[in-house]
Order: sequence, then C-alpha cells, then structure tokens
Amino acid sequence: MKLIRQLVPLAAMLLLAFAISLYAGRAVRASDHQDSPTVVSNPLADITDVFAFPDPKDASKVALAMDIRPLIPGGMYGNIALDPNVLYQFKIANAGVSSNKFNENLVIQFRANSSGTGQKITVYGPAVPNEVGTTNTLVAKTGQFAFNKVSNIDGGQIKVFAGPRRDPFFFDLAQFFKIIPDRDYANQPSPPPPTATSFRFAKKSQPIILNGVSFGTAGSNGCVIAQPKDLLKPYDLLSIVIEVPKTMLASGSQPGVIGLWATTATPDGKAQ
Repeated sequence: MKLIRQLVPLAAMLLLAFAISLYAGRAVRASDHQDSPTVVSNPLADITDVFAFPDPKDASKVALAMDIRPLIPGGMYGNIALDPNVLYQFKIANAGVSSNKFNENLVIQFRANSSGTGQKITVYGPAVPNEVGTTNTLVAKTGQFAFNKVSNIDGGQIKVFAGPRRDPFFFDLAQFFKIIPDRDYANQPSPPPPTATSFRFAKKSQPIILNGVSFGTAGSNGCVIAQPKDLLKPYDLLSIVIEVPKTMLASGSQPGVIGLWATTATPDGKAQ
C-alpha cells in the first residue's frame, strides 16, 4: 500500500542540514527543543538533535542518531515510545555537497507498528527516495526490530536501536535569555535589553571551537567567565540510532562527503 506522508511545516520539522565526511572522526551537531507550537502539541514528532559519528571499533561504519521527545524527567519513561502515526526519516545528500547542494539522494525511514513500549519498528532503506521534498512514501523494507533493544537487521550489516537515553545536549538557557531576552514576544512585546554578550565559560583558558575551527579562548574573546548551568541535565529523551557501512551512504563505491538531516512527518502534515 502506498502511503503519502506530508511533512509538517518546515519550521516545525526542524530540518538539520550539515555536511559530514564519512572519513572524518569528529561529530557535528545542531539542536532544537520545543521551538515550534506544532511539534509541542506532539513531542514524539519533536526532533531535538541529529548526530553522526564513525564507529570507534570499525572505521568502515558510520552511526546516525536522531533524538526526539525532549524533556522526559529522568527515568520517567513509563509508556513513552515512538508515535505510530509519525514517519521518522534520515535524509542524506551524497552528491553535490561540496558545492552546498543538499538534495536528498537517500532516505532511511522508521515507522512503529503500534503505541507503547511493546512496539515493533520497521526500517526502510537506505534507498533512493520515491520522491523528494515535503511528500514522501515508503521505500523498500529492510527489517524490523523491537523498541528499546539493540538489534541487527539486513543480515547483520545494519545495527539499530530506538529507546530512552539521557539528553546529550548542553544548554545554558538562563544565560541564553540574558543574551537574547524572552522570545515570547506575543506575551512580552517589549522584552528587556540584553544583560550579557556571551554564554558562560568556566575558565578563561577554555578553547572556543566551532565545527572544528578554533576561535581562541573564552578569555581572549571577552566571554563571561562563570560556571555554566545545563538546563537539560535532569532530562531524558528517545533516540533512534542506526549504524550502517559507509559504502551504503556513498554515491559510488567509495565513502565521501554527505549532507545529513532528519524529519518527522504525518499523513496530513499536522502533529497528532
């Protein structure tokens, strides 16, 4: 049966696009937590982060991770699992990335068969998508696995997991609002002026590195020197993780540079 999947609005979807090298050994990341009213109505469609990193034990493989369902109080998983009405997707550009072209050449899709932690999750792809953009259909089925259990599919070539994990993202929200005062302009049309010019850094000597590029130290950049506080430290979330051979994501027989982002989608384009 052909399933049409209309993506929820772009801003709600949190499209995270960045380039990684399948040869590289460092992770790149971006983040979002409850930044859209649409996804706030269904946190199981709310993507918080996307990660990519090489397997430290096998250089021929790469792991992709999509984090969803932010702000679960530590250990309070209950019956929280994937939403069977949501299609979770990794989208991969493996051609033209060096010229900043990010067309989805491959997709990896996840869909749960039911609600609750007893669900089974079906993996589709990696495969060339049937269509690109905001409408999507399922590609060929690769395998199925149980929620909250590390499993091997596709004859053992692919390792998968979906389940609760500690939120790995660090966010000093209190300091953020000192830099950019309350963004809720509907309720606070005249926010106070900023009272800080940087995030807090514990030491003047702390290096500032962004996407592998060094920008000196906190002290040399005049940053605020104080102990930062991680708002997300007490919270958990759900992670969808897949580890595949790098060659599965390459445009040819050899690994290269890819662009990676993640989306969640519903049949009518709305959060459930």
